[in-house]
Amino acid sequence: MIKKSMLLLVCLFVQTLVLGQKKYDELTKDDYLKDFDVLVDIIKNQHPNPYRFITEKKFDSSVKKLRAELASEPTYAKFLLSNPLPFIKDAHSGLTTDLLIFEDFSKTATFFPLSTIVFDNMVFVNQYNNSISAGAVIERVNGKTTAELLDNIRISADGCIDAINAKDFTLYVSLMYSGVSEYTIEYRESLMSEELKTITLPSVDYARSYYNSQKSILPIDLISYSYGIFGQQLNKQTYKLTIKSFGFSEEYAYHKLSNFFEELNEKGVKNLILDIRGNGGGLLSNIPLYYSFISREKMFKNNYRYATKVLDIKVRENLVDNNGRPISEMDIKNMDNFMYQRYDEVEGQDYYYGNNRLDESYVENYPRDRRAFEGDVYLLIDNNTVSAATYFAALFKENNRGVIVGQETRTCSNFTTASWFINYKLPNTQTIVDLPRSEVFFNDSIGQNKGCRGVIPDVETSLDQFYKGLNEVEDPEVSIVLDLIEQKSAI
Repeated sequence: MIKKSMLLLVCLFVQTLVLGQKKYDELTKDDYLKDFDVLVDIIKNQHPNPYRFITEKKFDSSVKKLRAELASEPTYAKFLLSNPLPFIKDAHSGLTTDLLIFEDFSKTATFFPLSTIVFDNMVFVNQYNNSISAGAVIERVNGKTTAELLDNIRISADGCIDAINAKDFTLYVSLMYSGVSEYTIEYRESLMSEELKTITLPSVDYARSYYNSQKSILPIDLISYSYGIFGQQLNKQTYKLTIKSFGFSEEYAYHKLSNFFEELNEKGVKNLILDIRGNGGGLLSNIPLYYSFISREKMFKNNYRYATKVLDIKVRENLVDNNGRPISEMDIKNMDNFMYQRYDEVEGQDYYYGNNRLDESYVENYPRDRRAFEGDVYLLIDNNTVSAATYFAALFKENNRGVIVGQETRTCSNFTTASWFINYKLPNTQTIVDLPRSEVFFNDSIGQNKGCRGVIPDVETSLDQFYKGLNEVEDPEVSIVLDLIEQKSAI
């Protein structure tokens, strides 16, 4: 798994040290507990629908237990592990650590000495090193089974989705054993081996841990992270288009896509592998633009609807802008007015629904692009396909456009939380809390069903296929698709 940084999420807010901000070594037990309580209050009162997947009673009970654990071990690492946001099962709600505090923490912290990857409830060594073979299966760390450790790693995923393959084992185990000088690791040399071996390795510092993460075997496709939208020819009849974000401007996206698909059509390419694994979403209004280049229909349906249960800003303290600066009362008033103008109350319902002003670029009946590709399309998804990327996958599946390969998406296929976000800065740890302001329902359906699933692939990557890719340094899902293409051509 590519790690942009060793943080809870994939980015850092670069913030200016403000007068009076505490340093890492000045944080106390009361500071951690205060920030925890502030975070819980924000979740309960400002999230657009915190009790969709959990009852308030269950949430309070879970939070009480988590707070007690933090009180008994009041450290920065434990604070990061004591994040209550995953309890509400919303993949869009998250925390981002303060740059300065995390930097000071990382100078004294110790980290697990190997890059790992999680697949099918198992942990594998994901780098070449001098201690344990790449591809080795880790069974225990410091006396605890990997199953126990994985169960204690809470990550944000929508509803009933078990996105275990998205768990960063190396980072979270480092936080669980923060400060230890060594790790005793029990492992099997390979998936096929039954012999259990034991080795004790010294922990590493943050710089070495980051280096290890950059030397990971999987994922194979690293170049697309630099380009965002990257096309390449795999063979004469097959091209691959990787899209790592749907957040690009419409102008840039159209320029990239039109050039790519013009080339495909000119060369008479028959097969396209469309890769949105690891895609964190972006602009929902852009999704039909991307799909228009592969649509078989001259016109396709693009239906989604916004709704929220919390229209105004109820928690006003600690609210900050995208740069981490405090928001004024006038800013809050303007934010409230924005929502009042764009959401309407419906009598007898507990939702406020988005009106036509909310998304002026919305087009329900969307036309296929003149350069649309008419060949076979294979879509790659995984546990890190979220938000608008899941809507793209849902649109692909609804229109039966092709075969979907990989793993279930981490956000729901029929709705999600997204659109506008608000940020809070916790007063002591300076941690940023990122919350969505609205839910988004696909296909114009406001579902009351408590459950949800992500987009389910037609062909799910098996353990054997994953392991073969890890050992042979080949992309497992791409290999699956190439085999499917070969089988089809042989008929």
